[in-house]
Amino acid sequence: MVVMDLDEEATREGENIEEVVNAEESIDDEAVDIHEEEVGDVKDDLVGEILTTIEFLDQISDYRRTQQKECFNLVRRLKILIPFMDEIRGFEFPSPENCMHFLNRLRKVILTARKLLETCNNGSKIFLALDSELIMTRFHSIYEKLNRVLVKTPFDELGISDEVKDEVGSLCKQLKKARRRTDTQDIELAVDMMVMFSKTDPRNADSAIIERLAKKLELQTMEDLKTETIAIKTLVQEKGGLSIETKQHIIELLNKFKKLQGVEATDVLYEPVINKSTSLILPHEFLCPITLEIMQDPVIIATGQVKF
Repeated sequence: MVVMDLDEEATREGENIEEVVNAEESIDDEAVDIHEEEVGDVKDDLVGEILTTIEFLDQISDYRRTQQKECFNLVRRLKILIPFMDEIRGFEFPSPENCMHFLNRLRKVILTARKLLETCNNGSKIFLALDSELIMTRFHSIYEKLNRVLVKTPFDELGISDEVKDEVGSLCKQLKKARRRTDTQDIELAVDMMVMFSKTDPRNADSAIIERLAKKLELQTMEDLKTETIAIKTLVQEKGGLSIETKQHIIELLNKFKKLQGVEATDVLYEPVINKSTSLILPHEFLCPITLEIMQDPVIIATGQVKF
């Protein structure tokens, strides 16, 4: 969701991030040059990577609430490709270059989907809520690119059965509908976020609104807030294009959630990270020389034995 009084800023960021998205998700249309004797091994590697990625994504059960529905929809659609990949794995390609080119293009889209789903799994909850519309455009971009690859599937050359061919055709229809669909926003969440970031609305410090937001974003415990703090630091490091104002909004809202838990507000971007020492060895300069000398002397214990 884009906060309504930040339209201009959101537009600038949207353009920057969209350029990155397009660069990340570009599909190389160049033909794959590969020797025939290598086709079998490379094909199995590509199919194996695609299947492993889909199975990995199917194991993720916890997505950020603001993108949860779309994440599960995307994974469900990707799983439709499993029988398709299984049939390709057991087939000898009569036209290696064309088929390998198809698999490479499909692999790129699957890896782009994985990156987005992982962001929705462990990314900053505040950022994902703030830029939910932009994140949705990334889902639509994946649907469009996946459909573009699948409609050019060389079914005959891949030896695909009619049943699986129908499943892929049905998936293409789903993808066309999905990229045109616009889900209804959580209006209450949108309004609450707008109020929190307003400079003039006196409700921007309303504890009831802050508590409601914390509940919706699932940032109600100290453990949740620690995890969110780490996610925000990672976000800032990975997305150098974030504006100073956006960073401030994210940190301000995080600090409001912390205050609900009785924690002092801080700038999480500049908090020092203290690594606990795993060593129990004291530095030599902290040891008492007299004690060290005494410890070297023999000691007679209760049994009469002498210990050195």
